[in-house]
Amino acid sequence: MELKKNDIGNYVISEKAFKDIANIVCSNIKNIYPTKKEKEFAECKLNKNNDLSLTIALRIKQGVDIVKLCSKIQDEVKESILLMTGIECKRIDIDIQGFENSKK
Repeated sequence: MELKKNDIGNYVISEKAFKDIANIVCSNIKNIYPTKKEKEFAECKLNKNNDLSLTIALRIKQGVDIVKLCSKIQDEVKESILLMTGIECKRIDIDIQGFENSKK
């Protein structure tokens, strides 16, 4: 959990909230598919220094430029988390677990 303070008090952002942001972003990107449950892509970790890191596991549509797509995912997830929480994600790892047939 990430504890933040402001002039009127404190607020806490749970790991689940960061995970939800990443899952929403990923569910709106074309040519990727979750590996497990419907629309579940991300796992989130906060280390002792409250540095945020995510691992996003997915399958990719066959024939898509992997490098370009992974860069897009990282950029969009990082930007969304920063805009929504004010917290910078230090690391976003992409775990490609397979490919989907392009006929789907």
